[in-house]
Amino acid sequence: MGCNRLSQGLQGPEQETGGVPYGGIAEIEDPVLHESLRGNTSDPEQYRDALPDIFSMIREGSWIIVDNGGASGDILDSIVRSGHKYLTRVKMNASDDKRIADPDCEWEYVEDGVCCKRHTFDSSGRTTYLFYSLDNWYRSYHSASRSFDRMVEAVRTYEDGHFRKSDFVTVKRNVLADVEVKVSLQTKFSFDEGEREGIIEEIMGTRAGIFKLESSEQLTPSEALDKYRARATVEHLIHSLKRVTGLKPLRVWSESSIRGSMMLALLSETAIAMARYEMEGNTRTIEERGRRKTVTGKPNTESIVWSLGHLTLTRMIEKGRRKQAIYSNWNPISREIFGNIRADLDGIPAIPV
Repeated sequence: MGCNRLSQGLQGPEQETGGVPYGGIAEIEDPVLHESLRGNTSDPEQYRDALPDIFSMIREGSWIIVDNGGASGDILDSIVRSGHKYLTRVKMNASDDKRIADPDCEWEYVEDGVCCKRHTFDSSGRTTYLFYSLDNWYRSYHSASRSFDRMVEAVRTYEDGHFRKSDFVTVKRNVLADVEVKVSLQTKFSFDEGEREGIIEEIMGTRAGIFKLESSEQLTPSEALDKYRARATVEHLIHSLKRVTGLKPLRVWSESSIRGSMMLALLSETAIAMARYEMEGNTRTIEERGRRKTVTGKPNTESIVWSLGHLTLTRMIEKGRRKQAIYSNWNPISREIFGNIRADLDGIPAIPV
């Protein structure tokens, strides 16, 4: 199974549904569309292959939410020609930089920590949204800060005579040629601590905290952001299939093995989701942006799998006969899950064997 993905969200005119795709999978309300694609198939190729089948399964006028892998012009045009609407994340360009710097184009308030600059093209009705997120800016800042610290360390090691060339230059490998690169720097490492913030801002760039969405329809910034956020469940599932469920490249590459592996992975995800749904969770009060609110937290999928995966059963055998069974490695998560299973089975009559 390759690591390719087809990330789609599908919404009908009256009811929203989340896309659940991975390696050629898309969920549309009840039916599930699954296609086997060759390894290393690019995202645009997957969209072009799967969208015609998806168009035949959804009502006209449905919303299709895609990530930037499906933002190619021909793909978006095919969605509109088929009578549907799209919302996608797209790359920013020079005109967006001008719009960000334009004082006449004001930012619209969306929610706490989020604002937007919206632009609609009169000829087509296509609308673009430049969202500034304070949380995204903080993430960008911390990432740039770590990059700065690595750069400082690289310069220091260079001055000490011990350094890696890869810290300063990137060389592409060519099996037909031997390439040797010599690195020399004409600099003396010294900077004022007060310059740190300015250097970090330079690393971040002018687009820090900003991302761009594009829609075939004129939505309010709040509507566009909510629709795009709804596809987050797709990304969480893809992450879980790879990291938790352990979906990996197959030793036997065939249609049946691909379908069987994917089906087992989805059944595992379903079982974990059902176990998590039955859990009560812990209620606690948190403070967010100066406001206190009560939230209920449940263990994530990875914690549940780790807890169940470490349960052990030890059989004590004496004179060839099993004398005692010892269960170990129980914790609150596994105890609650098995407690819920016993409660669910109490009213079910035993099946004679």
